[in-house]
Amino acid sequence: MSSIQTVQVVSISTALLASGGIAALTFFDIPLVKSQPASRSLPMIRWLFSRGSHVFPTAAFLSSSGFAYLAYSALPTGSNNVSTVLQHLVKGKPGLYLLAGALSIGIAPITSTMIPTNFALIKINEELGGSRSAASAKHRAAIGANTRSAEESVDSKDDNNQWTDLSGPQEETEKESAKEQDQEVERLLEKFGNLNLLRAVSIGLGGVVGIIASLA
Repeated sequence: MSSIQTVQVVSISTALLASGGIAALTFFDIPLVKSQPASRSLPMIRWLFSRGSHVFPTAAFLSSSGFAYLAYSALPTGSNNVSTVLQHLVKGKPGLYLLAGALSIGIAPITSTMIPTNFALIKINEELGGSRSAASAKHRAAIGANTRSAEESVDSKDDNNQWTDLSGPQEETEKESAKEQDQEVERLLEKFGNLNLLRAVSIGLGGVVGIIASLA
């Protein structure tokens, strides 16, 4: 297998696998999480946020970088001036690879629109005494850590190392959730699921366009 073929396989498979993983959040995980009261659903979604932040941005960067390399490699020999390069980058195989890369990294701006929803869920989780994971909850209880803001939670203030924490989700928050909180969390989870699906579609289309470019 040549280096070009290797990059094609890695870029396309990474995009499609990431798309499937992201879509699974919307179609399987969110309905399951929504069926629980907020005191149980919040620790689970907080754990998923942490795990997803380590995996999906990396997958998007890897696949989009690969497609960018393939676009450059697909330029015809002798394309050494700006106008010629630009002409080839908007059509044919180079253009398709660029489009695939743009669609793959497209989860970044979509994710930015999800941040207020994610932070609202993290904020309620913190207010109820929830943590990022089971090990995080044990660590924070041991040091007597206080409630944090959503930003402090994401920054792991008064917490263990999120990159080495491989424990599962916390079973439930320290405080029981009220009915109003259950309803608010359910609404936020529904919104998150819908926005998350857009991410799956974007990077999934990147993989599909990458296949088309490879066969062109």
